[in-house]
Amino acid sequence: MIQAFAGGDGRVLGRSLLTLANVITAAAPLAADWNDSHIFNERWPAHARFHGVTALAMSTTLSSVNIWSVWSGDTGQARARVFAAAVPVAHWAPFFLAPLVPGTAVDDPPNPVQRVAGVPISLLGAAATTATAAAGWFIDRRSSRLRAG
Repeated sequence: MIQAFAGGDGRVLGRSLLTLANVITAAAPLAADWNDSHIFNERWPAHARFHGVTALAMSTTLSSVNIWSVWSGDTGQARARVFAAAVPVAHWAPFFLAPLVPGTAVDDPPNPVQRVAGVPISLLGAAATTATAAAGWFIDRRSSRLRAG
């Protein structure tokens, strides 16, 4: 019965179910947490809100990459490169978005984050890791294209 509904080998149904699961994974936490009960809860410490924002951004980013992966024509190495870059970027890049949300903070008083030239060391590490992942993806992709072409 599933095969008849799916049409042929079931790829469309399988991809559709994976897409639905990833849309829910991105949308449900946003709907549940991007409000006064979580991210904008005045009783939450600003640093906890910071990590709430980064977690939401990470799940949304990874779910989006998953949806692309399910429907793209890329396979094997190309897809592996995307995920090898997407995971560290999805984890660390939101560190730059979270401070833009009112009520969030990089520091967790009374334990301030160490700073270098006034910049929180956690943001420097996030920048270095994000840049490393992006550079690795770009260089490997370019190298692969040169070998293939």
